[in-house]
Amino acid sequence: MRYPRLIIFLLFAFSLTGLAFAKGPVTGEIQAFIVSVTDDGEEVVTKAVEAEPGHVMEFRIVFTNSGDEDVSGIQVVDPIPQNTRFIPDSHQSDVPAAFEVSIDGGESFENEPVVRIETQTNGRQKEVIVPPEQYTHVRWLAEPTLASNGGKHQFTYRVTVD
Repeated sequence: MRYPRLIIFLLFAFSLTGLAFAKGPVTGEIQAFIVSVTDDGEEVVTKAVEAEPGHVMEFRIVFTNSGDEDVSGIQVVDPIPQNTRFIPDSHQSDVPAAFEVSIDGGESFENEPVVRIETQTNGRQKEVIVPPEQYTHVRWLAEPTLASNGGKHQFTYRVTVD
């Protein structure tokens, strides 16, 4: 059976404090990969062009500073693509960075797991964990500066294609 394919098209946003002081540009690039597992249990990561339901995808966001000044305050925000689900604890970065998720279209962010209080039919309140498929965006707040003259920071996360 043939499934509709997800065409890879992602947008990301970032903000930098102190960018006005940088003498050169900070550029960002996002790449999408398909993650598969061999019969031996080894992960294989290949560049994605399109994806099908059930595929695991990894998104890599890389920022490079080709300027002459370090840049601080990097915030990376990426919407989770439609028809995908965030895989819990799949986020990574090559620098210390706080990681947060949004369940409201990027209006607000909080730590994972997202917890809410629900009132039950009997009137009691219960703490519930919001499932990752309700996450709409991911965000990293990088702690160190992005070094000048070719410094790079990389951020990654994974999703499952519905």
